[in-house]
Amino acid sequence: MNVFVYTTVLVLILFYIGRKPLDKNITIETEKTKIRDTNTLFFILGTLLLVYVTGQRFDFADTIAYWEIFTKAMPIDECISSFSIGNEWLFQFYMSFIHTYISTDPRVFIEITSLITIFPLMYFLYNYSGDLKFAFYIFIMSGCWEHSMNGLRQYLATAIIVAGFQLLANRKWYLFLPLVFIVAQIHTSAYIFLLLYFITNTEACGKMTKFILAISILIVITSPLTGGFVDNLLSGSDYGDRYSGQEWNYSINIFRVLVSVVPIVLAFFNKDLMKNKYKYYNTVFNMALFFAVFTMAGVFSAVYARYNLYFEIFTVLLLVWNVNEMVVKLKIPWIKNAAYICYTLYFIYQIVFTYGMGWHTDYQFFTNSFGQVSWI
Repeated sequence: MNVFVYTTVLVLILFYIGRKPLDKNITIETEKTKIRDTNTLFFILGTLLLVYVTGQRFDFADTIAYWEIFTKAMPIDECISSFSIGNEWLFQFYMSFIHTYISTDPRVFIEITSLITIFPLMYFLYNYSGDLKFAFYIFIMSGCWEHSMNGLRQYLATAIIVAGFQLLANRKWYLFLPLVFIVAQIHTSAYIFLLLYFITNTEACGKMTKFILAISILIVITSPLTGGFVDNLLSGSDYGDRYSGQEWNYSINIFRVLVSVVPIVLAFFNKDLMKNKYKYYNTVFNMALFFAVFTMAGVFSAVYARYNLYFEIFTVLLLVWNVNEMVVKLKIPWIKNAAYICYTLYFIYQIVFTYGMGWHTDYQFFTNSFGQVSWI
């Protein structure tokens, strides 16, 4: 837990030093307009620090599994000869390329993957949040950072999808859909975006929102049947084998469900205030809505819960936009302090009570083996 705390404080200090004045009335009205309240140099420094620490994990979630898989990566020529669509071959190629041409050290593999994963996510918040310090804090406290280290391959796929956000938001299907196909060769579940593409730009809090909510309620009500059906359907796959078992039952709890719906509730409360305020608001809202839907469904099947990893970064942005508008336009200054406090308490609950993590752990970060205790 201490690594989470120290890293968060240090990155926040860098972002604070690099803060710059921001016109409170500015909005994202054109594709080229960004809301950046942090100096680029300090954004890069803070993000690289986060990347470095992320890449120094060891006995954390699935890291050791990928550590061992990388050490057995096939030679690049053998990997190319085994090319196959639908078997997540691109991830095998990615590992083989690093193993053959860059380094055989698993630590290097984890660091490179951390850079490719974390940087697009932070760059997304840097461009669009308008309040990077607040967005970063929610990113950590809501569990996004922890999840990025608890699903290496899927979060790598997520980062690539987020990097192509403008393709999705601007309806450039001829670029976004091929991107989805490519990303699905890293993690098959990314194919879900082939369907979601057609509804992500619908009006926030509109008819489609009501339809999605109705479907989610139906899924939750019928979950005693549908949850088991989905588990059985995927039981023969790698995805199902890993996430359908009893060991994943702790994945979603009532507190996590409540946290997932907070940005959506605020968005409904502010639907008139936020209307036409941000160019990409509808897309961000719908992606956050999918997060809430999959989180609720994940109470009954961990397979559903894993899908929500694709969408949680958008809940951060939606929350930041709504909270800051409530502070500025509705003159509700306490709402931001309440968000800081509540998300901090949620983080402590998840880390201490859900995951059972103490202040210091011997092997989670800054070590390369169980024979070497972490220095921090």
